[in-house]
This record gives sequence, structure tokens and C-alpha cells, in this order.
Amino acid sequence: MDKKFLNKVTNFFKKEGFYVILFVCLCIVATVAVLTAKSSKNANNALIQQQNTQAQDKAKKETAKGNNESSLNYDNALQVKKESKPQVVVPKSGTKSQSVSNSVSTSLSKPVEGSLARAYSEDPVYWDSTSSYRPNLGLDIKADIGKPVMAAMDGKVEEIDTATQDGMKIVINHQNGLKTVYSNLDQKVKVSKGQSVTKGTIIGIVGKTTLRSAYEKYGDHLHFEVLKGNDFVDPAKYVKY
Repeated sequence: MDKKFLNKVTNFFKKEGFYVILFVCLCIVATVAVLTAKSSKNANNALIQQQNTQAQDKAKKETAKGNNESSLNYDNALQVKKESKPQVVVPKSGTKSQSVSNSVSTSLSKPVEGSLARAYSEDPVYWDSTSSYRPNLGLDIKADIGKPVMAAMDGKVEEIDTATQDGMKIVINHQNGLKTVYSNLDQKVKVSKGQSVTKGTIIGIVGKTTLRSAYEKYGDHLHFEVLKGNDFVDPAKYVKY
């Protein structure tokens, strides 16, 4: 009987052996898959737990950093507030700023030797020559014909005009914001346009070329004006007669 049973088993495996082996293999694969899935799940759980721990640590660090920065900003704010107090700086004598200031002098020398005949006036005043009232935007300095007229300050000859109501005219730009104007000169001037001159340089002589004030009671004179920018100013602020 045992031999008979053994023959049946042998015949069974011969006929169904492939399927038996396939079943066994499937069981092995299924077992491995279950074990792998379980291991992967455990690994994922460990990774998630690790990430959560890192996130918590990072949050704690950022909170601490934020507190430190807030404290630092507060300290800086106090520091700025303390340092915002204006400081008064007293320049020392002989500093560069002082030397620059001194180099831009606005002191004028007398353009001609004489006496004051008519002062500067922005209000209209009476003129015998024209029997009218109008301002005098300069000084009329009484001086004889032929008296030398000199540059009141270093500068450059900007304009020479032979046909103005005030007669022959020279304009000198002193390149410090001031210009000086010399009118009623003789036609034969001593300088040319664009020429650089120094204070005291003779630029011409008193003439009799004015139409505006040719017949004033004070007679022959130099008409002298000062411009600051484009505005006429009283020359008496810079030169005394």
C-alpha cells in the first residue's frame, strides 16, 4: 500500500508539479512583499517622526532668534535716538573752509577818484537831463573827463557796449556772483572783451558819452553799477564814497 501511495504522489507531482512550484513561489513572493511593506511603513514612520522633531527644533530656534533680533532692534533704536542729538561743530581757525570763504571776497576798490554825486535809488528820482522821474540803479561819481577808471576787483571783461543810454559801457564778471558796470566812458577803452583784469587795472577814462544824464547839475561823472546775479544792488554796500 505504501508503494501504491508513493506512486500516486509521484504521479501527482509529475502531472501537477509545475503548479505546486508556482504556488510555493507565489507564497514566498507574498511573504516577502508583506515583510517589505511592513519594513517600509516602519521606516516612513521613523522619517516622519524625525522630520517633526527637526521642524519643532527649527521653530524653537527661529522664535529665540526673533526674540534676540527684537531686543537688538530695540537697542539700536535707543542708540539712534541718543545719537540723533545735533552736534555743533566749531571750525578751527585756519581751516580750509575759512580760506575758501576768504578767497571769495566781495570788497571793491573805488573805480574812480571823485565824490558821490547821486546815490543809488530804486524809487524814481528827478533827472534834469530828461525832465522825468526814474530810478538810479547805480552811483553817479563826480569826476573830471579824462580821469582813469579802474577795475574794482579781479575778473574778466564780459561785455563792451558802445551804444547805451548811459554811454560807453564795460561789464566785468568777477566770477563770485558779482558783476560791475562802468558807464559814460570815453570811446577809447583800454581793455578788450574776454580779457582778464586785476583790481586796479585801468580799463578806460571818464568820458561824455551818456544821453541819460548828460546835463545833470553835477556835471561830468562815472556811472557805476553792481549786479548780484541778475539783480541790481546798491554799490554802497561794497564801496564807500
